[in-house]
Amino acid sequence: MTTSVEREAAAEQAEPEGVTFGRLNDAGIEKFREKIGLDWPYSRWTTWNEEATRDGIRHYAHGFGDDNPLWTEPDYAAASRWGGIIAPPGFLEGAGLTPEIPRNPEDKGRGKGALAGVHMFWAGDHIRFFRPVREGDRIWVRRFYVGIEPKESRFGGRSALSVRRRVYWNDAGELIAIWDADFVHTERDTAAKRNRTKEAPPPQHVYTDEEIADVDAHYAAETIRGGETRYVEDVTVGQELETRYRGPMVIGDIIAWLQGNGRHEIYPYRLNHKNRQRMGGFYSRNADGAWDSAMRVHWDDEYARSVGARRAYDYGMLRNAWMTQLVTDWMGDDAILVACDDKITGFNTLGDLTKLTGSVVEIDTTGEWPEVLCRVECHNQFGDRTSYGTFRVRLPSRERGLPEFPEPPADHGLLPGMPTPVSGPWAR
Repeated sequence: MTTSVEREAAAEQAEPEGVTFGRLNDAGIEKFREKIGLDWPYSRWTTWNEEATRDGIRHYAHGFGDDNPLWTEPDYAAASRWGGIIAPPGFLEGAGLTPEIPRNPEDKGRGKGALAGVHMFWAGDHIRFFRPVREGDRIWVRRFYVGIEPKESRFGGRSALSVRRRVYWNDAGELIAIWDADFVHTERDTAAKRNRTKEAPPPQHVYTDEEIADVDAHYAAETIRGGETRYVEDVTVGQELETRYRGPMVIGDIIAWLQGNGRHEIYPYRLNHKNRQRMGGFYSRNADGAWDSAMRVHWDDEYARSVGARRAYDYGMLRNAWMTQLVTDWMGDDAILVACDDKITGFNTLGDLTKLTGSVVEIDTTGEWPEVLCRVECHNQFGDRTSYGTFRVRLPSRERGLPEFPEPPADHGLLPGMPTPVSGPWAR
């Protein structure tokens, strides 16, 4: 819930005309549109991995429970088609610096204060991959919004859906990926009121010894395809991927994810103070009167309920990592993940057990290489679907050999009129 202290702190900052802190109104949405096409840079302050180091890749993979040797074992990876360690596809989310970009004087203050104090939920991803991230790659990124539209949300009445794009290159100027992320914006107060008036959520399930033993048996039985090539000729529509469990989720799982993926918004002490000067609307006083970030929805049950959740909940990107792992474990070392589209449809809260299932739903032969489409779904212990996605994979062919990545688009996913960086191989 937004506190009076938070409102007073925000009031000290000049609000754009018609924009009200913590409220999602037409003026706020229109002000937000000013951000479209405006670079929102990653610096050494905000990025987690400037370079794809061996340690950084391993920490990221281990942060969501993935010990695939292609990401973690140098000798194993050296013998693969890649000749060395490559990163899991989702590694990019916490990676990259933004090159120096010329700023127009009229850009100063564009979109500033728009939807301040309005909560954001990660709602989905639309990613296209064009290169792997290799150990030693220095990553460059441009991050900007491409749109926002009002909508209705079951999380908190009126809401808006924005799309934030990140475009990644390596130091050689090769495009790695174009990543669009969907965000739902909702009013925290509205969600809290809805939470207080609706029926109480079901109590959290307490797991029996037998249930935990069943989960452990699934963990023990998990396999990685690895170097055993999976050929496209051997795949049929309806083929199932190996079922996986993730959970029951505990705070330690959130900590492990943050160790690998990182979040600059939860820096401590002096760095916390500096963050509050930069983005004060993201912070409020907690029950003890101390300043804390809105990121605490991921470990603070009371604060999570203020935005409409039953309890503290995971990160949308963590579920993207789980679903992606299901596919990369299935496809093997020689295959290529070329795209994914996923949706986050519900909260995955502390104590929840997620069951991941997947199957082949299509083999698309209309392009330059046959592409296998895998559908993955996540359900919790109550049977609620909390996320789903479609993953597009290029498998090796007995007739044609190893697949290659698609050619990148000429515009690299940048919007018309975006400035060219001052220098560097990533310049368009």
